[in-house]
Amino acid sequence: MIKRKKSPYKQLIAICLLTLLSLNVKSEGAGSQLYVQNCMVCHADDGSGAMPGVSDLTEVRTWSSMPENELLARLEKGIQKAEDAISMPPKGGNPELSDDDMKKIIIFMKAEFLN
Repeated sequence: MIKRKKSPYKQLIAICLLTLLSLNVKSEGAGSQLYVQNCMVCHADDGSGAMPGVSDLTEVRTWSSMPENELLARLEKGIQKAEDAISMPPKGGNPELSDDDMKKIIIFMKAEFLN
């Protein structure tokens, strides 16, 4: 039986792929956690709206096609629409949310609620 020397390139590629996958999971996990902590009480765990008058995030609405900077600006200021009985306070009521936190929430919501 001939033993072949393992290619260091295959190991390097495997390590790189595992690292990228773990970064993606961490990113999605952070967005999920931030959503649970800041958004779920009103929008429910599935985005459908936990109470009457709260926007259903699972419906393909204008939020899903907005440029990220516009969506961030709206989340920063809060959202009040005539058709929604309840307004969303600035930053979902958490003044500690950073732009990076809100971006993670947006990424999570698009991945979770629009597929």
